[in-house]
Amino acid sequence: MNRINKWIWAAAMAGISIACQKENVGLYNRGDSMVYFQVQNFSGSNGAEGYTTRTNFSFVDYAAAYTSVVFNAKVKLLGEVKDYDRALKVVVDEERTTMTSYDAVTNPDGGYMMDFDTLKIKAGSNEGTVGVRFMRNASIKKQVDTLVLKLEANQYFEVLNAYKSSNVWSNTTADTIDGTRYTFLISEIYTQPSRWGDVAADQYFGKWNPVRYAYINGFFGFTTTDWTWATGKVSKGRMPFYARELQSELQRRADEGDPVYDEDGSYMQLPDAYRVDYSNVVLKP
Repeated sequence: MNRINKWIWAAAMAGISIACQKENVGLYNRGDSMVYFQVQNFSGSNGAEGYTTRTNFSFVDYAAAYTSVVFNAKVKLLGEVKDYDRALKVVVDEERTTMTSYDAVTNPDGGYMMDFDTLKIKAGSNEGTVGVRFMRNASIKKQVDTLVLKLEANQYFEVLNAYKSSNVWSNTTADTIDGTRYTFLISEIYTQPSRWGDVAADQYFGKWNPVRYAYINGFFGFTTTDWTWATGKVSKGRMPFYARELQSELQRRADEGDPVYDEDGSYMQLPDAYRVDYSNVVLKP
């Protein structure tokens, strides 16, 4: 049994011992098995570990080619390892979830994909994996979307409701974690960087909006760091060069019938000195 399992067993036995001094209680049957969500998010040289049941991810700084991302929530076992597979019961906590399930036909704007029927703790293992694919959709550009998964008891497992976020007994600041739920927070929210004004980007790229900003970053490979620090790729002296390169790319796309669209649905246009000619656009069929 690993360190965290031993720690939880010790905590459970200590609680039972105290309770028995006051009244008769039923002892926990170690033949029973309990499961709980847990991902390690800290490891110290002294053996200290920290745990979480939350993943927070933003698509900002990822190229447009990345249309989805997969994250795994770990389900840990408190109890005996068996020589056969045991199914896990995982459901969506609808009251705490803002996403809907993605389907290419019936719900192409959905936020996540997962197969609930294949979730299990395999024979010989003391943990299981709940994999979820998150889609890069329009919703996460407006708000942080949430998916909350909930473990429920079934014929194989009870569920551990709560445990400490650290394996160090003396850590009095450790939080109590809800072992029944795992939360994913997915977003792609852009904000105008202060250096957009410092480098006079409006004169070269046009007025800032999140669609334009994301396209420019993707084309040049800029990151938020480049827009945050003067040591980044973005500098006022290079802005004319960047504007000419962007104009050339937008013109190429227009000439090939694949124009780039701006936030309002119009063709993306630059200031007059770098204006793109869309007069001969023939859209691809």
